[in-house]
Amino acid sequence: MKVLKKEIVAGSAIQTFHFFIQWHLTERCNLSCRHCYQQKGKVREMTPEEIKAQIDGAADMFQAWEEEQGMTLSPSIHFTGGEPFLYDGLWDAVAHARDAGCRTAILTNGSLIRKEDARRAKTLGVSEIQISLEGPRDIHDKIRGKGSFAAALRGARILAENGQNVMANVTLSRLNADRIEETVETAKDAVFSSIGFSRLVPCGSGHDLLAQMLNPQEIRQAFSQILDLNGPDFEVSSGDPLATVLAGVKPAKGCSLALSGCSAGFSGVTVACDGTVMPCRRIGLAAGNLRKSSLRKIWATSRLLWRLRNRENYKGSCGRCILWPVCRGCRAVAYACSASQGRADLFADDPQCWLIDQEETPPAAKFP
Repeated sequence: MKVLKKEIVAGSAIQTFHFFIQWHLTERCNLSCRHCYQQKGKVREMTPEEIKAQIDGAADMFQAWEEEQGMTLSPSIHFTGGEPFLYDGLWDAVAHARDAGCRTAILTNGSLIRKEDARRAKTLGVSEIQISLEGPRDIHDKIRGKGSFAAALRGARILAENGQNVMANVTLSRLNADRIEETVETAKDAVFSSIGFSRLVPCGSGHDLLAQMLNPQEIRQAFSQILDLNGPDFEVSSGDPLATVLAGVKPAKGCSLALSGCSAGFSGVTVACDGTVMPCRRIGLAAGNLRKSSLRKIWATSRLLWRLRNRENYKGSCGRCILWPVCRGCRAVAYACSASQGRADLFADDPQCWLIDQEETPPAAKFP
């Protein structure tokens, strides 16, 4: 859910349910980014035929949901890696997902994009290609390696010249939080059509980056600036649960259903390149494996996913907060930070939430 700066009452009128699969085609990558959530090591990647069969299974699940629940579903599959352009079956997977009735997106570092890729993306109706952009050249290259900024912008220009929608994706940390406006201007100048911001999660190869995380008030200031920078000609957004709260999204009166906020267990799922299904790639806990079970069965029976859906499991301020239906904090941040303290807890408070710091009123009564 991209959040722009406007008040929304979640649950007041649900017409379409959006569900996404973040599908990691490979762990291979041509960069070594400081904050990467990928774990190093060899894995047995799913073959293109395996992937197409599992896309069919996902499409059957979506159709069953619509028929059995009477809902209108808007499913999408976001193909990523590693670096997805290193996977030979990328375009076969994209085409198969499109034919199965899913919107498609590609998440990439942008450095390997060729004119032929841009033409194929346009022909296959890829709705969006996200390219990681960590800031102006000096910041981006510091995080992703010398020359990566120029390579990313070259890829973005190739896509834009072929009429493809290109979004810049920024990971917020102490390395770039003081240059948000400059980063937005960089994206505008580099022909990106929009820009989105997400938080650093200290996991995977970036597990030792706790010191680069922003504190609660810094996060609030950063998201406030991001929402203020959004405009009619250039979309500046964040799908982060805390940005949702700051934007004024509230649950409808009496609503206790999870309608927005953290997607883990509710509105999205991750498929790793070996078929492992996770609630979120940055959490890294397995809910099942597509080589052993269908996505529909995993989604319906996984104890891990059901625990995420049960509010009673959420501890502290997050569990008591009246904004739980539209937020729940970032479970990946909560898990990674509690793990760094030797007590990994998927249901701990989100340590970057500024509402927890306010002691003058109980968490259940707080609004920004």
